[in-house]
Amino acid sequence: MLNFGTTYPIGIDIHDQRIYAVQLKEDRKGIALRGLAKVRVEGGIGKATDNGDEVIAQLKTIAKNKAFRGKRVVIHLPSQFIYSFPLNIEVDQGDSVEAAIVQEAGKHLSFPIEDASIDYPAIETVPSGKVPKHKATVIATNMEHMRQMVLWLQQAGLTVEAVDASISSMIRLHHYLYKSDAGPVILCHVGYKQTLLAIVTEDRILVHHSVPWGIEILLDQLQENLELSREKALVYLKEYGLPYENRQNSQGPDSRTEGDETLENMVKEISQIITPYLEALIHEFHNVIGYVISAEADARSEAIFLYGHANFVRNLDDCLAGTLNIPTTLVNPMTNFTLPEENAFCGVSEAAPFSLALGLAMRKVPWL
Repeated sequence: MLNFGTTYPIGIDIHDQRIYAVQLKEDRKGIALRGLAKVRVEGGIGKATDNGDEVIAQLKTIAKNKAFRGKRVVIHLPSQFIYSFPLNIEVDQGDSVEAAIVQEAGKHLSFPIEDASIDYPAIETVPSGKVPKHKATVIATNMEHMRQMVLWLQQAGLTVEAVDASISSMIRLHHYLYKSDAGPVILCHVGYKQTLLAIVTEDRILVHHSVPWGIEILLDQLQENLELSREKALVYLKEYGLPYENRQNSQGPDSRTEGDETLENMVKEISQIITPYLEALIHEFHNVIGYVISAEADARSEAIFLYGHANFVRNLDDCLAGTLNIPTTLVNPMTNFTLPEENAFCGVSEAAPFSLALGLAMRKVPWL
């Protein structure tokens, strides 16, 4: 008898310089990790040559990874290829919501609408008079970028089954981890160069924003000011980060530094270096919170959830909780999974940046 059971594709989260891949499998407890892979694109995808030799070579590394089964993938495009914006639209009699979104979206793009691939993961009907009104979150990309990426994947021996939006993967993962959240809550995925900020409810996206900010700037400053290697700067960020007194409800002195003046001075010095750059991220939080409240006065966020490279900045969650006065949770979804032995090089704490790839990999493709 043929088995038409669902198979999980390989989720490939593509960033400018890093590509993360995850594949899941089903076991008696539900879903489990089949394999993980991470590769680096020297120079970045944005600077790749016309034939994309470096990108294709790294994608081939993923395709040949023995931890993965099959060659079918779902992908995220690099954030620099993505346009995301909210729309308020009216639908005239005889027109469809989809047609109205496409017509209005064309006014916000820097290239012809005929060259665009458009998705709208959230549409909401707004009570109005005779003319129906809707709110939509639109995500668009230039088809040429999509075709180029699909071609590179094909040349690497992989078949693209679907292109997903990062916000959809983020919400998919969050709902898997926190099934009871009705929201509104703030989801924040801190990347290496880009950060995803969104305020969502159980069934709505109130705001979605991609911020050109990541832990790269913090590492750059630690390297420059303390004359550290890149690897050592990351260790310092994870080990020391921000002082304990940033905690919203501090119960006492920082146990790490108590009685150790040298260590206490180190934590203070690191905090002085990185705090001005964290203020840029905090400013973006204020922007999205203010935008949502201006539209809906009662839509105040109940919690913040930090994913991705946020796990590499010690006490970042406590800093945001104290500054924004919103309970903040640092999330490493990999603590919910046992890492495959084949990927033992990547410990649970180091696997936090795979969050978006994990949410992408949760997208089932029933026909596989």
